[in-house]
Amino acid sequence: MATTPLIRTPQADGGSFYTFSSSAKDLSRTLNNDELKLVFSKFVLLNLPDFDKLGGGVGFGQDQNYMQFDTIDGMIWNGGLKGDPNVNFTESLQNYALNIEELIISDPTYDNTTNLTVAERVFFKWLKETGAMRFREATVLEKGSAVVGPRFVEQDDDPTSLTDQYRRVVKYIGEIDIVNNVDKAGEAYTELYINVPTEVGGTPTILFDTISDNNYQPSLKIQGKDEFIMGRNAATIHPQGLDMFAFYDYDQALQGAGPAGYSDPNANWMDEPTPPNTVDSYFTEPNTFTSAANIKIQKVPSDYNNPGGFIGVSYIRSELDGISVDFNPNDYQQIVQDQTISTIPQFNGTDLAESFEFNAVLVYYDMVDLSDSSKTKTNLYGILVLDNVTPTTDGGFIQRYPKYKPNLVTGQNGNSYGFKINLRFDASPGSAGIDTIVNDYNTFSMGLFSDASAQLQASAQIFQRQQLELTDMEIRLNSLENSVNAVSTSAFLQEQINSLQTQIDNASLAFASSTTLLDLIAKNSEEIQSLANGEVSQTLQYNTDVVRQGPGISVNTNTPNQIQISNNVQAYNLMVPLNTGDLQITAANPLNLNVVDPSVFADLLPYTNMLRLDTINQANGDISIYIDDTDVQWKTGQTMRLTFNNVPLIGSRNIKIYTDAPSRLNTGSFGKLIATIPNSKLSELPIIDLICTEQGVLNFVYDCIK
Repeated sequence: MATTPLIRTPQADGGSFYTFSSSAKDLSRTLNNDELKLVFSKFVLLNLPDFDKLGGGVGFGQDQNYMQFDTIDGMIWNGGLKGDPNVNFTESLQNYALNIEELIISDPTYDNTTNLTVAERVFFKWLKETGAMRFREATVLEKGSAVVGPRFVEQDDDPTSLTDQYRRVVKYIGEIDIVNNVDKAGEAYTELYINVPTEVGGTPTILFDTISDNNYQPSLKIQGKDEFIMGRNAATIHPQGLDMFAFYDYDQALQGAGPAGYSDPNANWMDEPTPPNTVDSYFTEPNTFTSAANIKIQKVPSDYNNPGGFIGVSYIRSELDGISVDFNPNDYQQIVQDQTISTIPQFNGTDLAESFEFNAVLVYYDMVDLSDSSKTKTNLYGILVLDNVTPTTDGGFIQRYPKYKPNLVTGQNGNSYGFKINLRFDASPGSAGIDTIVNDYNTFSMGLFSDASAQLQASAQIFQRQQLELTDMEIRLNSLENSVNAVSTSAFLQEQINSLQTQIDNASLAFASSTTLLDLIAKNSEEIQSLANGEVSQTLQYNTDVVRQGPGISVNTNTPNQIQISNNVQAYNLMVPLNTGDLQITAANPLNLNVVDPSVFADLLPYTNMLRLDTINQANGDISIYIDDTDVQWKTGQTMRLTFNNVPLIGSRNIKIYTDAPSRLNTGSFGKLIATIPNSKLSELPIIDLICTEQGVLNFVYDCIK
């Protein structure tokens, strides 16, 4: 009988590796089928969020993404959060994610012939059900134009936002380049080397696809056998005393007044009727796998008969399901449009890549079909958690490791990481499975291998240089032989001597006069002195016509024999503010704030901009400023300063700034909100600098100077 695997809490030293059951089944398939081959291929670095609560119970504070394990009904019904965050993490992974996978692959209707497993989709379902991940649909600047169907990215990082401080979870995509087989002390292992080079940063854009098939599709109900995880019962004892209760999406009938017993209708995302049709079940999204909506949900204690220790939970849940990382570089618009790169590892080394932090590694393998390459699929093998969970007053976190990308401007050095995972397939009676050891005999072997590789590369370079020198010597020798062979007779030598004598005689005629050379020197002296005096000859002036003026630079040639080059870039380009009636806003025609939506329109100018406003009356709504970037597009580092000629009576209202007038991001005209400046940050005469941090996708930060 199939059983959900029992796992241990994360270790403090060496990390902990958790393998999905699907990979063991695929490995067994390769032993019975010569046309199938399991090849470790890729890895993904994760920054798992802190274990915390939004608002500390019912109610929302800042919308930062946390891992909140008591968002799942099964955990609430079966004791809720424990005091040790390591136990909470392990029980949630085991009793939710691994249990879902085991129920799916052990179902009689499961298609065992497909090369695509459900492990990755189940893993990302677990993350999004705990509130750890949220998504949005990819823009045309992110998804390649030839891609069929939608693609998705994580919600944008915005550490400056006061309301939405989302942090990306998936940070880096890499390739497993080295796989080694080791026989040590009678045990055979497969070594996986995971290398993060010095020169790279985080993958600038990571696309996600949604996959639906017969094994994992919308409106799927995964029915459990009882209150325990697959194949376990009340008599089963966990080695560390962890609970065996399954953490179902819908565990028992609830007692609230809303649909299916929820007080919050949004909590009934599985669309269960009242009363519900079933209990002890997991659900996929009921309608589609392509909705990137993010819904706020609150679960209250009274719905669960007020269990002890549960004070309620608030979280933001993504509706996206069937989630899978898109490893195809041709689907990335930024790779397709850059002819210098063609792979995701090269993408990681571009200027778009930045330093990042990570605390976990996803390991992938390719299930290769040797008879039909189109059937080859990439599957999730397992997750490496690099450290145990450090408790905090609010929950806990897994230690993060910084990955610095070298910076040629600041001189900051980069760093690299290397991890070694040893895998052993154990087929002994009663204990068949996969044995995983992380850092079996430390990273010294990886260091030796890296040093050997560096020496081999240096030797190859020396060989290439010597080969070039030998080629050059061969060319010179051939030339010398050709010259010797050409001088075959004394007559030929005499002919060459006569030719040289003729050239000397001709040169002597040019200096027959004793003053010829002196006159030439004097003429050159006069022209050099003219240059020193700032006088340019007519001939030289004509040759300098290649000098052309460009943006911000003017060239004046009106003065004879002189060229004047001037910088026309001023400290600020003054923007012309217009009201909704397309009239210029001035001291005589100030902006009336006592309207529902006081609005200002201005065209973006090159370089640094300044927008000065005259206002009148008390603000009756948020001030909306629309920056038209149709003719002049925003550049990274470009700044716009917003000031006022008089004290704006903003009161409790805010200032909102919009751009993307031509809808390059496909969000409508002026559909990109680039800054919301709360009234709490505004002085009587505020001065605000708005800085573009990433052109193309239009990311901004702002500074309140005054």
